Amino acid sequence: MTPILRIMRGDVDLMERMAPYFVCATYTDCVGDENDEFEVELDDDARQIPLPIEDELVTVCAGYRETGVSMIGVFRAGPWETGCEHNGPETITITCRAATLSGEIKAGGLKHWDNAKLGAILEDTAKAAGLALAIHPSLAGVMLPYALRWEASPIDFATRLAAEAGGIVKPAGGRLVVTKRGSGQGADGSELPPIRVTRWGNSGWRIKGEPRPRHSAVVATYHDPKTGKRKSIRYATGHKGPVHTVLHARASKDEAQRAAEARARELSMLTGSGHFTAPYDPAWSAGAKVIASGFGDGIDGEWCSTSISTTWAKGQPVLSTIEVQAKPEGKDDGGSSGGKGSG
Repeated sequence: MTPILRIMRGDVDLMERMAPYFVCATYTDCVGDENDEFEVELDDDARQIPLPIEDELVTVCAGYRETGVSMIGVFRAGPWETGCEHNGPETITITCRAATLSGEIKAGGLKHWDNAKLGAILEDTAKAAGLALAIHPSLAGVMLPYALRWEASPIDFATRLAAEAGGIVKPAGGRLVVTKRGSGQGADGSELPPIRVTRWGNSGWRIKGEPRPRHSAVVATYHDPKTGKRKSIRYATGHKGPVHTVLHARASKDEAQRAAEARARELSMLTGSGHFTAPYDPAWSAGAKVIASGFGDGIDGEWCSTSISTTWAKGQPVLSTIEVQAKPEGKDDGGSSGGKGSG
């Protein structure tokens, strides 16, 4: 198929002007609060390429002539770098970062909430950054007896709060998007289109197994206001191994339970990681499930994508490198686990 890449400044496609100088471009789609980036490299022999205008907005669209083109993001022009190496060509590389991750999203602030749902707290936080909120239904209704934003930016505060409930935060498209870690679902709870990779037709892969010990349980503590004592919650994973203890006591039993479950889910994803490289598909997005087949034992099966980096190079096929982690193990994923409290 015939790849198409458009870099739009308003109604003007900059690729038409860049075509004689174009070397390559790379788009990196990340899970979580890491910046999505679009980077373009141009032949800058004799320094004929003008420097980018700081914070200039560009819209990037990509796809194939035969199947259509869709927008992949809006970015602000940022750092640039020019030079040459080993008597090679002189080039300039311009990095553009997701437009949302700027301004108020990084500003400090002070506010507290009493007996509020996570969805309501994060909606207030998103508004403070000039964003709308999109949050996974299973996370929106989580009740928190108290939350304090103390000189933390909206993105840092939202990231910490969501992580306690097993969520991941990402600003994208004018929204603060909160999804469930390792679920393969979008903010509305629907399944993201799965990424299917096979040995045949694949351009490369590397998977590393981590023989980390499985934990039999995760323990978190909380302060019981009725007795004034510290108590603990124990979340059984269904595996054999040592007990992992979550640092810092939580304010309630429910918070301790959620912290233990979230940590157990996170730990279970550390048992394997790597990447697959395959022909670009515009329907793919970071966070989707990756289904591998034909690679053999230890690789075949389901993985969680954490980032997708796609490169367009003159005269080359468009390839995406999909970074993956082992899928979480637990009761939400077909495993055996449960939780119980103790005094």
